[in-house]
Amino acid sequence: MREQQGIFFGWWVLIAIGYSLFVGAGMIFYAMSVLLEALVATRGFSVAQISGANTMFLVVGGLGGIAVGELISRYDARWCIAAGTLFIAVTYYWLPAAHSLGAIYLAYAALGVGYAMTALVPATTLVARWFVRRRALAIALTQSGLSLGGILLTPLLARALEIDGMGGLREPWVLVVILFNVPLALLLLRPDPQAMGLSPDGDNDDLLGENAPQQGMAAVQAIRSRFFLFSAAAAFLALLAQVGTIAHVFKWALERANGETAAITVATLAFCSLTGRLICGAVLDRLNLFVFVMVIYALQAVAMFGMALVEGTLAVLMLTAFFGFTVGNVLMAQPLLVAAAFGVRDFPRILSLHQLAMNGGVALGPVVIGLIYDFGGGYANGFAFVSLCSIAALGCIYRAGDPKAISSAR
Repeated sequence: MREQQGIFFGWWVLIAIGYSLFVGAGMIFYAMSVLLEALVATRGFSVAQISGANTMFLVVGGLGGIAVGELISRYDARWCIAAGTLFIAVTYYWLPAAHSLGAIYLAYAALGVGYAMTALVPATTLVARWFVRRRALAIALTQSGLSLGGILLTPLLARALEIDGMGGLREPWVLVVILFNVPLALLLLRPDPQAMGLSPDGDNDDLLGENAPQQGMAAVQAIRSRFFLFSAAAAFLALLAQVGTIAHVFKWALERANGETAAITVATLAFCSLTGRLICGAVLDRLNLFVFVMVIYALQAVAMFGMALVEGTLAVLMLTAFFGFTVGNVLMAQPLLVAAAFGVRDFPRILSLHQLAMNGGVALGPVVIGLIYDFGGGYANGFAFVSLCSIAALGCIYRAGDPKAISSAR
């Protein structure tokens, strides 16, 4: 299949998508713990009360993703992303004035809406439409924005909050970084290659027809399929285990090693997540996706079981790096599975429901490990439990079957 001459416009689309994820992750998702600390310190509420706001964010973001999936199935996704960015900027400017618990919860709900409009559902929908042969690589590149946001933006935001309290959210650089996403989205994002007279991946001919808008399964049929039900269950269990472990990895390292090691584990986790995703994304389009996902779930289970047992600086850092390698790949695999099984016809609708199951695991993971830590034997039992959850996720994806079988039966 020959490629068109010149730079394929899809690569510019990836830049805009990557920046949108960069902002969403750095200023919202990874910043939740930073905002929690600042709100507890300046508003006098307990950790449990502000943690409830985090849950509000996840619930509203998950439900909002369903509406976003419907919205971008009908309209140009760039308007959704631009509007969601404005929503985030306005909420950031307003949050320092929120002093009651109700107002804080309302602000977090608004952030959930803004995040849903700018993050994974619209981002992966656009990638799936613009890329077929190199879809895994394209998703790996854009999702690297998530890791970079946590590595670069969140520490800067933490410093601003440390210096100015909640007023740090109104720093000019904060608003500029957020609002720059608006012109970038409007200039570079287009709903699909066909809108510009192009073919996916920049090919002269789309011989497979995999990315044509009419190709794929209707959402109503897809969500009733065995593959969707078991793959969504697998995503719920895998993300419960993963995010729960991420939320507790600093405290775990502090207990099993020391404070210096604990600080290093956070950076190690982010770096290995980024590099692991890029390495696997570069070759995954040539591998069997079904086998790859089962291997990643198995490796995640092994990493968590090891974390339940080890002690000492070297062992803690090695297990953190091992676990970090699986982190980005587990997240990257979810939209790839949906696209491979159901095509792009109703991709945003199907992915948004799949994402809702993932968000359930994201919300429960830190709570489950926290409860086991307090009442069930500490991190040894907590990480052993989520290791079993990863094994259960492996069983679910095996029961779902190879997405190629679903695709060929359409």
